[in-house]
Amino acid sequence: MFYAPAQDIQRPTHPRLHVRDARDAHTVFEAVRQGSLKPVLRRLNEMERSTFIASGALFVWEESDDEMGLKRWTDGRVWSQSRMREPYLFYDEKVGSEEQPSNGDQRPKCTYRFVEGPSRTWTSSAQSHYERSDHHPTGLVKQAYSAWVLTSANAKPRKWHLTAYFTYSDLPSIPTVDQDPILRTLTVPAGVYRSGKARSRNSDAAPALPSPPSSPAPLSSPSRPSSPMNSSTRGKKDSVVLPSLQSAITSTQMNLSSTHHRTHPRLAEDQRMIQMLNSRPIL
Repeated sequence: MFYAPAQDIQRPTHPRLHVRDARDAHTVFEAVRQGSLKPVLRRLNEMERSTFIASGALFVWEESDDEMGLKRWTDGRVWSQSRMREPYLFYDEKVGSEEQPSNGDQRPKCTYRFVEGPSRTWTSSAQSHYERSDHHPTGLVKQAYSAWVLTSANAKPRKWHLTAYFTYSDLPSIPTVDQDPILRTLTVPAGVYRSGKARSRNSDAAPALPSPPSSPAPLSSPSRPSSPMNSSTRGKKDSVVLPSLQSAITSTQMNLSSTHHRTHPRLAEDQRMIQMLNSRPIL
C-alpha cells in the first residue's frame, strides 16, 4: 500500500506519455513497481489539479480499502459516460461553452491524422475512440486502465489504476513507451499484471482450495456419467447397477424364448389321457 505525508506535492507519474495498449500500461506499472516512476499517493488538491492535469499527463495510483489511501480518482471535471475501447475506458470532457450544434449549424468537424513519420500509422485505443465516436472530442480526454498486481504467490493482489489525459490535437506529438529512455528498456515479468476487468477481486484474492479426495469407485461399479437417478440417490448404498441398453434387449429376448416352452402348463386331465394312450399295447 502506498502512503505519503500530506505536505508532499503530488505530481504526475509521467508528465507526458501516450499509452496505446495493455502492454504499455503494464510497462508503466512495472516502472512504478521498480521505483523508476512515482505513483500518486493521495487525492489531488485544487492547486495540483489545475497545475498537473493537462494533455499528456499520466497518473498511477493504488486503490485502497481504508481511509488512509486513495479509494477513487477525482479531478473536479465533468465527463461524459465511459466508452470501452479495449483495453481502456475513455471519457470526453464536457465544457460549458461546447454545445451540440443545431440542425442548421454546419460547423466543420475537426479531423486529425495520427501518424508518426511518413509511413507509420497510430494503432492505439485512443485512435479507436476517435474513429468510433459520433461526436469527435475536441477537448480533454481521460483514459483509464486497471490491473491486479500479483507480486508473489502468497501476497494479496493489489489493484492499480492508470489515469491519463490528452487532447487529439496534441496526441500525435505525445511520446510513446518505446520513445521513453527508461520505459523502453524495461521487461515486464509474466503473470504479475492481470487486467482488472478480466477477473473479479474475490476470485484473485481467494486462492483455489484443493478438492477433497474422492472415494475409490467399487470394482463392480465402473465410473459412468452422472444421471438424475445418481444425483437424487447420492448418499444411499449403490447396490444396483443399471445394465446397458443392448444387454437389456438381449436378456429380454432370451427370457421370452425360454418362457415360450414353460408357459401354459398342461391340464391334469390332458396329462392323464396321454399317459393312458402311451400305456396301451400296440396291436
